[in-house]
Amino acid sequence: MSILKQALDIHDGNPVLAGKLLKEIVFEGLNEGEKNTFSWLVNHVFGDALSDWSSAFNLLDSSKYTGSHLFLINLSVAAYCSGNPLRALAAELVCVELIDSDLMEVKLLIAMQCLAHMRRAIVFSDFLFVFSSYSRQINCEVSPVVGKSLAAVLNNLVSNFIDDAELEIDNAFHRQVAVEAAVKCKELWLHFGTWINHERSLYLCALTFIKFEEWSLAIESINEALIIIESNGAENVDKAFLLLESAKAYKELGEHVKARAHLNEADYLAEQFDQSLVSWFLDMRSRLNM
Repeated sequence: MSILKQALDIHDGNPVLAGKLLKEIVFEGLNEGEKNTFSWLVNHVFGDALSDWSSAFNLLDSSKYTGSHLFLINLSVAAYCSGNPLRALAAELVCVELIDSDLMEVKLLIAMQCLAHMRRAIVFSDFLFVFSSYSRQINCEVSPVVGKSLAAVLNNLVSNFIDDAELEIDNAFHRQVAVEAAVKCKELWLHFGTWINHERSLYLCALTFIKFEEWSLAIESINEALIIIESNGAENVDKAFLLLESAKAYKELGEHVKARAHLNEADYLAEQFDQSLVSWFLDMRSRLNM
């Protein structure tokens, strides 16, 4: 097993050991895909888990690698987060040349990446203001490479945002920020992703609406996602989790017959899952109190 694979396997449970392993890796011996994975894992371990952005930056910058836009984006993020803005700016310029994109598109993407990584270091109200301001600048006229990356980072931001303990469901601004971002994420995946990306973005919209107790809007998103699945092929795992959420929404609307029917169908689909998915499904199902 490679050192990189070892670090990947243990980084959530033991980030300190993962960090030590990352420092042992001979960067030149990695292929391009592994170099991209390495750069992501460095930021995740040293930056997110250990709050040591200086080590993240030094480890990436020491490679002198400029052959991948994904690596350069992670380098730029580490540079900004560690207080090395000139190096971040330089990495952005090389990234623009590599993917033949607009500089402002790349800057917007890196800003969103920085927000994703620095959420816990930022006061929630400040995070909300900056996040909402930047996310409103995102549109579907960006280049495909940037569009797909923006969709992915926005997806992660919204997923974490709606589970944030500081989110207030009765706060109109919180709702506006979350819903606008979820819808923007859906639009990006529609333009730049696969049909699976699209239907999963609708699932994210549904979760966001459910968070703010917008039951009918949640059902609309779920039904749209289910139509996409039926039109493109079997995706029973996604379908089961969509049906769980629709069961919850119908229950809250007082439509108990529909709620029970959707829950029964979800249970039937889950019988085909492997054990790891069954555990996740049962955990989500237990929250329905049905």
